[in-house]
Amino acid sequence: MLFTSASELRFYFPTHAIDTLDPFMGVIDNSEHDFLQEKLGTPLYNRLCDWYSENGAVGNGISAMEPDDKNDYYTRLLLLCQRSVAYDAFSRAIELGIVSPNNGGINVPTSDDYGKVDLAAVEKFRQRCITEAHAAINRLLQTLEDWCQELQENPENPPTPGTTDELQEIVTLWRQSRYFYLAAGMLIPSARVLQEYLNIYDSREKFIQMLPDLRFLQEEILAPAIGEDLCAYLVECSVHSDSIAEEYKPIVAQVLRKARKYLAAALENRTLVLKTDKLRRQQAHDEAVRLFASLQQYIADHQDIFPETVIKTSPLYTPPPAEADPTPSSDGSSVCCCTTAANDGYHNNRRDSALFATPFLN
Repeated sequence: MLFTSASELRFYFPTHAIDTLDPFMGVIDNSEHDFLQEKLGTPLYNRLCDWYSENGAVGNGISAMEPDDKNDYYTRLLLLCQRSVAYDAFSRAIELGIVSPNNGGINVPTSDDYGKVDLAAVEKFRQRCITEAHAAINRLLQTLEDWCQELQENPENPPTPGTTDELQEIVTLWRQSRYFYLAAGMLIPSARVLQEYLNIYDSREKFIQMLPDLRFLQEEILAPAIGEDLCAYLVECSVHSDSIAEEYKPIVAQVLRKARKYLAAALENRTLVLKTDKLRRQQAHDEAVRLFASLQQYIADHQDIFPETVIKTSPLYTPPPAEADPTPSSDGSSVCCCTTAANDGYHNNRRDSALFATPFLN
C-alpha cells in the first residue's frame, strides 16, 4: 500500500474532511493493483511499496517534487504514484459513498455540517477525478521516460548527485513493465516519435493501447511489402546509424520518415483508441495508400544504397540489366549480343526481356 494516513490526501484533496483511511483502504488497494501496478510493472511496484514501508510518508509534497540534490528519486516516484491512485480511488468510491446499505435496503447518508450535494455535482466530481487520474499517470510515465534518457545521457554523472543507484534500480525494474517507453523492434518505438506524425496528445497510455495495431501494420503489411530483412535493417538504422555511409544517411532517413508517415496514417485509419470521425478515417486511408506507394517507389529508386544481403530479399528489388557480352565473329570482329536474350529466353515482368507479337491475319 502507498497510503497510510488521511493527511497524505491533502496533497490532492485539500478540502477533504476524512479522519481515517480505513473505510477506503479496499478501494485504494484496488486502484493500486488495477490502475497503477501495470504501469510500473510488478517488480517496480513491489520495490516502491517496500521503500514506502521503510521510509514512511512524505512530509512536504511541494519541496519533495523539486528536483534538487536533497530529494531522492523514490520520493518523487512515490508522490507521482500517490496522485494517480488518489484520484482513481475516489472516482470509484464516490458512487459507493452515495448510498448506505443496511438490513432493510439502502439509505442516503446525510451530514449536518455540510450542504446537500446533488447528483450533477457528484458526476462532475467523478469525471474530474477520472481526468486527473489519467493526467497523473501520463505525468508518471513521462517522468520515468525522462529518467531513462537521463541515465543514458549521463551514466557516470547524473544531474542529482548521490542517487545513481536509485535511478539505475528504478530504470532496470521499469524495463520489465509493458508500459516501458521503448517498444523493441518497432519503426515507431515510442510515444514521442509517434507524436511527430500523429497527434496522440502526448499520451503514453494511448501509445501502449495502440501498440498491437501498430505492430500488426508493421509486421503483417509493411514488412512483407518491402522485405523482412529490409524492415529489420531500417529498425536497426533508427537506433544505430553509425554503420551507414555518410552520403547515404539522408536517403535512409527519408525512407524512415516515409515508413513512419505510412504507419501513422494507417494506424489512424485502423485504431479505435483515437476518436476519429468517418471522414477523417477515410482521409487517413487515402493518405496511407499514397504514402505506401511513395515509399515503395523511393526504395526501388535508391536500392543501390542498401546492403546486398538486405535489398536482394526485398520484393522491390530489381536486378540490374545483364551486361553485353562481346563474342568474336567468324571474321575475327566482335559482335555484341545480350546473353539474357540469347540464352534465357523471354521472362515475364523483366525489363530487359521482350516478346514480338505479329498481328492476327485472316
